[in-house]
Amino acid sequence: MIALCIGHSRKIKGRHDGGAFSPFLRKSERDFNLEVADTVARNLDRMGEDCRIISEYKGNGYGSAMLDASKQVQDIHASIAIELHFNSATPSATGHEWLYWKSSVTGRKLAQAFSDTFSEDFPGIKSRGLKALSPGDRGAEFVKLTHCPAILTEPFFGSNEDDCSHITATRVAESYSKAILKFLRTR
Repeated sequence: MIALCIGHSRKIKGRHDGGAFSPFLRKSERDFNLEVADTVARNLDRMGEDCRIISEYKGNGYGSAMLDASKQVQDIHASIAIELHFNSATPSATGHEWLYWKSSVTGRKLAQAFSDTFSEDFPGIKSRGLKALSPGDRGAEFVKLTHCPAILTEPFFGSNEDDCSHITATRVAESYSKAILKFLRTR
């Protein structure tokens, strides 16, 4: 079972956090990644792989939301977990990166499969490489708390017009689907 987790799915005052907003895609991280996850799930289903989308995190803060997300991943007996995001910073920030827990050898291999596949599929977006997360790093709780290998995806900067010119939810989903299948078949 593959868990596709939608970043920024914790509700704050009755509304989803949503994450960053891309003025070029005209979508929040959450909305963009819901589209991506839906397409990935359909692609993997056609290939005979079980996949579940987790798009609601309960909790009053980041830590409790990540505890809930990791419990949901465990409850579905996932063998890998992928939390979908995109970056945002200054307009000049660019590139894709793939984050994993520092001591997870298999998490690193999963991140590498995503990095390699995305680099092939999106040669116009520079690779920022793999990032090993440690306690206290932004996003670390998700990859630390899951019982299985897990990564965070940061495939582009929603704040960079050139990065976004290469991006559609369908193209990102196709790349992610290939990366997951590549990882599963080379384990």
